[in-house]
Amino acid sequence: MSAARQAAGNGADLLLASGGSGGHIYPALAVAGEAKALGLKVMFLGQKGGMEERLVPAAGVDFTGVAAGKWHRGSPRAGQAIQAAAGVVQAWQAVRRIRPRVALGFGGFASFPGSLAALNCGVPLALYGGDAFPSKVNRWLAPRAQLVIVAQAEALTHLRRVRRSLVVPYPVRERREQRGPARARLGLPPQGLVTLVMGGSQGSATLNREVPAAYRELLASLKQTPRPESAGATGEADAVLTMQVLHAAGHGNAAALRASTAGWPNYHVFDYLDAPDAWAAADLAITRAGIGTISEAAFNGVPLVMVPLPSSAEDHQLHNARAVEAVGAGLVVEEQQLAGLVPAWRELLQPRVRSAAAAAAKARSPDGAARKILDAVMELT
Repeated sequence: MSAARQAAGNGADLLLASGGSGGHIYPALAVAGEAKALGLKVMFLGQKGGMEERLVPAAGVDFTGVAAGKWHRGSPRAGQAIQAAAGVVQAWQAVRRIRPRVALGFGGFASFPGSLAALNCGVPLALYGGDAFPSKVNRWLAPRAQLVIVAQAEALTHLRRVRRSLVVPYPVRERREQRGPARARLGLPPQGLVTLVMGGSQGSATLNREVPAAYRELLASLKQTPRPESAGATGEADAVLTMQVLHAAGHGNAAALRASTAGWPNYHVFDYLDAPDAWAAADLAITRAGIGTISEAAFNGVPLVMVPLPSSAEDHQLHNARAVEAVGAGLVVEEQQLAGLVPAWRELLQPRVRSAAAAAAKARSPDGAARKILDAVMELT
């Protein structure tokens, strides 16, 4: 049945169970946007008090918050299990009230109450996962779901008794900005290279510490200081000395980073950046390797230097980063080898290398992924 079928009665057409992190919230909002454009009624069920409680209503999507317990790897706590159980009861009550035609869970602890409640209420459930290694919630629920959609085919090898599966790229907010206006909004000059530094929705202490140090080393290797009047150099020196760095430090982290980079006119620090503007402004980026980050980079054709988060579940960020590197769209620098950050950054400053990597990134673009996911899910009704 087409996703364009209109809602019947007062029930919701689509329940989205997600939350906990930007990597789970933003793809759900991308699908919600497609659904709302077709006139479908959408309800987002996530963690009460989580970041989704702020982001979802701001996107114009109805939100219901319930308790959710995060099951910490290596040190599980009984209180978290109690919270999760309470959340399932609250979600069950919400699902009975909302009466959705179909539910889509995005993995992660905040999706568990809504996904399980949908199953317990007889609502068809689809699951989506972006990482090469599926989340624990999706591994638990996959045998009971009517459809499992993954961004990377490798994920299916880790799931048991899947009834039906599809491989669809990770959906992003499909909004491309023009480079000139985006740079103007960010206070950047229209010409010259821009390196974006983005450590995910919460920022990254490692990138906040290591990238400024790498920038200093780049400048020192040219026996220069970060002054705009040095821009008369040529070749690599010119690229480095005129390059702008756009650094998203994470909420509450910008003040300290601005203090440590004071006097560097080409180094711009923000707590948070509007992602479409930031990606449009960038020629290359230094990031972690969450699936959302690498997918937005692909959508915008931006090559990456990736520093995977070593504590990510089942090391999924390293798997993601290696996949990007394998197709030539970026370079991997592991945290235990951070001395490689400067050489990797310098390599992507070379025009030919950067151009080839940008083309490889564009080839991985997830254009249209949100609509493909929506159509497949609404076929279950």
